[in-house]
Amino acid sequence: MSSYFSLLMDKKLDEAEAYRKSNIPSKLIKFFSLTDDSSLNDVKFATLNNQKLWFATPKILNDPYEFQCMYVDRKKLKEYDYPDDVIDSFETLLSNQNTSWALVSLSGNIFDCLPMWAYYTNNYHGYCVEYDVLKPDVILKVGYEPQRIPTASIVTNLYSEFRKMVESKQATNDEVEFYATLFKQQFFLKHKSWEHEDEYRIIYPISGANGLLVDIANVGLKTSKIVAGLNCSDENKKRLNEISNVLGCGDISISKISGEKYTLLEDMGDE
Repeated sequence: MSSYFSLLMDKKLDEAEAYRKSNIPSKLIKFFSLTDDSSLNDVKFATLNNQKLWFATPKILNDPYEFQCMYVDRKKLKEYDYPDDVIDSFETLLSNQNTSWALVSLSGNIFDCLPMWAYYTNNYHGYCVEYDVLKPDVILKVGYEPQRIPTASIVTNLYSEFRKMVESKQATNDEVEFYATLFKQQFFLKHKSWEHEDEYRIIYPISGANGLLVDIANVGLKTSKIVAGLNCSDENKKRLNEISNVLGCGDISISKISGEKYTLLEDMGDE
Protein backbone atom coordinates (compact mmCIF):
# COMPACT_ATOMS: atom_id res chain seq x y z
CA MET A 1 0.00 0.00 0.00
CA SER A 2 2.88 2.42 0.73
CA SER A 3 4.08 2.27 -2.89
CA TYR A 4 0.56 2.93 -4.12
CA PHE A 5 0.13 5.98 -1.86
CA SER A 6 3.56 7.30 -2.81
CA LEU A 7 2.58 7.24 -6.47
CA LEU A 8 -0.79 8.74 -5.64
CA MET A 9 0.67 11.64 -3.64
CA ASP A 10 3.09 12.31 -6.50
CA LYS A 11 -0.07 12.67 -8.66
CA LYS A 12 1.06 9.78 -10.85
CA LEU A 13 -2.50 8.51 -11.10
CA ASP A 14 -1.99 6.19 -14.06
CA GLU A 15 1.06 4.59 -12.47
CA ALA A 16 -0.71 4.30 -9.11
CA GLU A 17 -3.73 2.64 -10.71
CA ALA A 18 -1.57 0.23 -12.71
CA TYR A 19 0.38 -0.70 -9.56
CA ARG A 20 -2.83 -1.20 -7.57
CA LYS A 21 -4.43 -3.45 -10.20
CA SER A 22 -1.24 -5.50 -10.64
CA ASN A 23 -1.36 -6.39 -6.93
CA ILE A 24 -4.96 -7.64 -6.86
CA PRO A 25 -4.93 -11.46 -6.52
CA SER A 26 -6.31 -13.58 -9.33
CA LYS A 27 -8.56 -15.33 -6.78
CA LEU A 28 -10.39 -14.06 -3.69
CA ILE A 29 -12.55 -15.87 -1.16
CA LYS A 30 -15.58 -15.14 1.02
CA PHE A 31 -17.02 -17.01 4.01
CA PHE A 32 -20.73 -17.59 4.66
CA SER A 33 -22.60 -18.87 7.71
CA LEU A 34 -25.33 -21.50 7.84
CA THR A 35 -27.55 -21.84 10.92
CA ASP A 36 -30.66 -23.64 12.14
CA ASP A 37 -32.77 -21.02 10.34
CA SER A 38 -33.68 -22.99 7.22
CA SER A 39 -35.43 -20.01 5.61
CA LEU A 40 -32.30 -17.87 5.89
CA ASN A 41 -30.19 -20.75 4.60
CA ASP A 42 -32.52 -21.04 1.61
CA VAL A 43 -31.92 -17.37 0.82
CA LYS A 44 -28.15 -17.88 0.93
CA PHE A 45 -28.31 -20.97 -1.27
CA ALA A 46 -30.50 -19.09 -3.78
CA THR A 47 -28.10 -16.15 -3.78
CA LEU A 48 -25.17 -18.47 -4.43
CA ASN A 49 -27.04 -20.35 -7.14
CA ASN A 50 -28.09 -17.09 -8.83
CA GLN A 51 -24.49 -15.89 -8.72
CA LYS A 52 -25.12 -12.78 -6.65
CA LEU A 53 -23.48 -11.16 -3.63
CA TRP A 54 -25.01 -9.03 -0.89
CA PHE A 55 -23.51 -5.54 -0.65
CA ALA A 56 -24.16 -3.96 2.76
CA THR A 57 -24.08 -0.36 3.96
CA PRO A 58 -21.42 0.45 6.59
CA LYS A 59 -23.92 0.98 9.41
CA ILE A 60 -24.89 -2.71 9.50
CA LEU A 61 -21.36 -4.14 9.32
CA ASN A 62 -19.50 -5.64 12.28
CA ASP A 63 -16.90 -2.87 12.67
CA PRO A 64 -18.29 0.32 14.29
CA TYR A 65 -15.41 2.28 12.77
CA GLU A 66 -16.25 1.46 9.15
CA PHE A 67 -15.49 4.50 6.96
CA GLN A 68 -14.18 6.27 10.08
CA CYS A 69 -10.46 5.58 10.07
CA MET A 70 -10.16 9.28 9.30
CA TYR A 71 -11.79 11.79 11.60
CA VAL A 72 -12.39 15.53 11.54
CA ASP A 73 -10.31 17.57 13.98
CA ARG A 74 -12.90 20.28 14.66
CA LYS A 75 -10.60 22.32 16.91
CA LYS A 76 -7.89 22.46 14.29
CA LEU A 77 -10.29 23.42 11.51
CA LYS A 78 -11.80 26.17 13.67
CA GLU A 79 -8.30 27.59 14.03
CA TYR A 80 -8.26 27.88 10.25
CA ASP A 81 -11.61 29.75 10.40
CA TYR A 82 -13.65 27.02 8.76
CA PRO A 83 -17.37 27.67 9.41
CA ASP A 84 -19.38 25.08 11.36
CA ASP A 85 -21.50 24.09 8.37
CA VAL A 86 -18.40 23.23 6.34
CA ILE A 87 -16.93 21.22 9.21
CA ASP A 88 -20.29 19.44 9.60
CA SER A 89 -20.21 18.56 5.91
CA PHE A 90 -16.76 16.99 6.33
CA GLU A 91 -18.03 14.95 9.27
CA THR A 92 -20.97 13.74 7.21
CA LEU A 93 -18.62 12.83 4.36
CA LEU A 94 -16.44 10.80 6.70
CA SER A 95 -19.28 9.27 8.70
CA ASN A 96 -20.69 5.77 8.35
CA GLN A 97 -24.11 7.45 8.35
CA ASN A 98 -23.40 8.26 4.72
CA THR A 99 -25.30 5.37 3.16
CA SER A 100 -24.89 6.26 -0.50
CA TRP A 101 -22.42 3.39 -0.82
CA ALA A 102 -22.56 -0.31 -0.03
CA LEU A 103 -19.67 -2.75 -0.03
CA VAL A 104 -18.77 -6.39 -0.15
CA SER A 105 -15.70 -7.74 1.62
CA LEU A 106 -13.51 -10.49 0.19
CA SER A 107 -10.26 -11.99 1.42
CA GLY A 108 -6.90 -12.68 -0.16
CA ASN A 109 -6.27 -15.49 2.34
CA ILE A 110 -6.34 -19.13 1.30
CA PHE A 111 -9.35 -21.06 2.53
CA ASP A 112 -7.68 -22.49 5.67
CA CYS A 113 -7.76 -19.20 7.64
CA LEU A 114 -9.08 -20.63 10.92
CA PRO A 115 -10.19 -17.35 12.59
CA MET A 116 -12.32 -16.36 9.60
CA TRP A 117 -14.04 -19.74 9.56
CA ALA A 118 -14.83 -19.16 13.24
CA TYR A 119 -16.02 -15.56 12.77
CA TYR A 120 -18.10 -15.87 9.65
CA THR A 121 -19.34 -19.46 9.22
CA ASN A 122 -21.11 -20.06 12.53
CA ASN A 123 -18.33 -22.20 13.96
CA TYR A 124 -17.52 -24.03 10.71
CA HIS A 125 -21.14 -24.91 9.90
CA GLY A 126 -21.07 -22.74 6.78
CA TYR A 127 -18.98 -22.62 3.64
CA CYS A 128 -16.32 -20.70 1.74
CA VAL A 129 -16.58 -19.57 -1.88
CA GLU A 130 -13.56 -18.93 -4.10
CA TYR A 131 -13.95 -16.41 -6.94
CA ASP A 132 -11.86 -15.81 -10.04
CA VAL A 133 -11.11 -12.08 -10.36
CA LEU A 134 -11.93 -10.94 -13.89
CA LYS A 135 -11.94 -7.16 -13.31
CA PRO A 136 -9.22 -6.12 -10.87
CA ASP A 137 -9.92 -2.45 -11.59
CA VAL A 138 -13.10 -2.48 -9.44
CA ILE A 139 -11.38 -4.07 -6.40
CA LEU A 140 -9.33 -2.20 -3.82
CA LYS A 141 -7.13 -3.62 -1.08
CA VAL A 142 -7.83 -2.52 2.47
CA GLY A 143 -5.01 -0.74 4.28
CA TYR A 144 -4.54 -1.19 8.03
CA GLU A 145 -3.57 1.64 10.37
CA PRO A 146 -2.56 1.57 14.07
CA GLN A 147 -4.35 4.86 14.80
CA ARG A 148 -7.22 6.90 13.41
CA ILE A 149 -6.04 9.65 11.06
CA PRO A 150 -6.93 13.31 11.77
CA THR A 151 -7.97 15.00 8.55
CA ALA A 152 -7.32 18.62 9.47
CA SER A 153 -4.10 18.79 7.46
CA ILE A 154 -5.63 16.85 4.57
CA VAL A 155 -8.70 19.07 4.50
CA THR A 156 -6.75 22.29 4.90
CA ASN A 157 -4.00 21.55 2.42
CA LEU A 158 -5.96 19.61 -0.17
CA TYR A 159 -9.63 20.50 0.00
CA SER A 160 -8.96 24.24 0.13
CA GLU A 161 -6.83 24.01 -2.97
CA PHE A 162 -9.40 21.84 -4.70
CA ARG A 163 -12.28 24.20 -3.82
CA LYS A 164 -10.28 27.18 -5.06
CA MET A 165 -9.63 25.50 -8.39
CA VAL A 166 -13.27 24.48 -8.80
CA GLU A 167 -14.57 27.96 -7.95
CA SER A 168 -12.14 29.54 -10.40
CA LYS A 169 -13.06 26.86 -12.96
CA GLN A 170 -9.39 25.99 -13.34
CA ALA A 171 -9.54 22.42 -12.10
CA THR A 172 -8.55 19.86 -14.70
CA ASN A 173 -10.13 16.42 -14.90
CA ASP A 174 -6.87 14.92 -13.58
CA GLU A 175 -6.93 17.22 -10.55
CA VAL A 176 -10.55 16.40 -9.81
CA GLU A 177 -9.73 12.69 -10.07
CA PHE A 178 -6.71 13.11 -7.78
CA TYR A 179 -8.65 14.71 -4.93
CA ALA A 180 -11.61 12.39 -5.35
CA THR A 181 -9.24 9.40 -5.15
CA LEU A 182 -7.68 10.73 -1.95
CA PHE A 183 -11.01 11.10 -0.20
CA LYS A 184 -12.11 7.69 -1.48
CA GLN A 185 -9.36 6.06 0.58
CA GLN A 186 -11.65 6.47 3.59
CA PHE A 187 -13.57 3.46 2.28
CA PHE A 188 -10.47 1.26 2.37
CA LEU A 189 -8.85 1.88 5.75
CA LYS A 190 -9.33 -0.16 8.94
CA HIS A 191 -7.60 -0.63 12.28
CA LYS A 192 -4.62 -3.00 12.15
CA SER A 193 -6.38 -5.48 14.49
CA TRP A 194 -8.25 -6.64 11.36
CA GLU A 195 -5.07 -7.14 9.36
CA HIS A 196 -5.19 -10.94 9.45
CA GLU A 197 -8.30 -10.85 7.24
CA ASP A 198 -6.31 -9.54 4.24
CA GLU A 199 -9.43 -7.78 3.03
CA TYR A 200 -10.30 -6.55 -0.43
CA ARG A 201 -13.42 -4.47 -1.14
CA ILE A 202 -15.78 -3.59 -3.91
CA ILE A 203 -17.88 -0.44 -3.45
CA TYR A 204 -21.28 -0.10 -5.11
CA PRO A 205 -23.66 2.90 -5.25
CA ILE A 206 -26.92 2.52 -3.34
CA SER A 207 -29.92 4.66 -2.44
CA GLY A 208 -32.23 4.36 0.55
CA ALA A 209 -31.60 0.78 1.69
CA ASN A 210 -29.40 -1.28 3.99
CA GLY A 211 -27.93 -3.17 1.06
CA LEU A 212 -28.62 -4.81 -2.26
CA LEU A 213 -27.92 -7.98 -4.22
CA VAL A 214 -25.49 -7.54 -7.11
CA ASP A 215 -24.71 -9.96 -9.94
CA ILE A 216 -21.12 -11.08 -9.45
CA ALA A 217 -20.52 -10.75 -13.20
CA ASN A 218 -21.22 -7.01 -12.87
CA VAL A 219 -18.27 -6.64 -10.50
CA GLY A 220 -15.91 -8.93 -12.38
CA LEU A 221 -16.14 -12.10 -10.31
CA LYS A 222 -16.79 -15.73 -11.24
CA THR A 223 -17.42 -18.58 -8.80
CA SER A 224 -14.62 -21.13 -9.12
CA LYS A 225 -14.86 -23.36 -6.01
CA ILE A 226 -17.01 -24.05 -2.95
CA VAL A 227 -15.58 -25.49 0.27
CA ALA A 228 -17.87 -26.83 3.02
CA GLY A 229 -16.96 -26.24 6.67
CA LEU A 230 -15.88 -28.91 9.14
CA ASN A 231 -19.30 -28.92 10.83
CA CYS A 232 -21.43 -28.38 7.74
CA SER A 233 -24.39 -30.78 7.86
CA ASP A 234 -24.75 -33.58 5.33
CA GLU A 235 -27.95 -31.97 4.05
CA ASN A 236 -26.25 -28.60 3.49
CA LYS A 237 -23.20 -30.24 1.90
CA LYS A 238 -25.55 -31.98 -0.52
CA ARG A 239 -27.24 -28.69 -1.45
CA LEU A 240 -23.90 -26.95 -1.87
CA ASN A 241 -22.68 -29.78 -4.07
CA GLU A 242 -25.75 -29.53 -6.30
CA ILE A 243 -25.24 -25.77 -6.70
CA SER A 244 -21.52 -26.18 -7.34
CA ASN A 245 -22.20 -28.57 -10.20
CA VAL A 246 -24.91 -26.32 -11.67
CA LEU A 247 -22.37 -23.48 -11.67
CA GLY A 248 -19.83 -25.65 -13.47
CA CYS A 249 -17.41 -25.84 -10.52
CA GLY A 250 -17.60 -29.61 -10.08
CA ASP A 251 -18.03 -31.28 -6.70
CA ILE A 252 -17.45 -29.22 -3.58
CA SER A 253 -14.40 -29.65 -1.39
CA ILE A 254 -14.93 -30.60 2.25
CA SER A 255 -12.52 -29.23 4.84
CA LYS A 256 -10.89 -31.50 7.39
CA ILE A 257 -8.36 -31.15 10.19
CA SER A 258 -4.70 -31.81 9.41
CA GLY A 259 -3.04 -34.57 11.38
CA GLU A 260 0.22 -32.62 11.65
CA LYS A 261 -0.30 -28.83 11.43
CA TYR A 262 -2.70 -26.07 12.51
CA THR A 263 -4.37 -25.95 9.13
CA LEU A 264 -7.34 -27.26 7.19
CA LEU A 265 -7.09 -29.67 4.31
CA GLU A 266 -9.47 -30.22 1.43
CA ASP A 267 -11.23 -33.48 0.53
CA MET A 268 -13.34 -33.69 -2.58
CA GLY A 269 -16.99 -34.10 -1.59
CA ASP A 270 -18.89 -37.14 -2.67
CA GLU A 271 -22.34 -35.91 -1.70
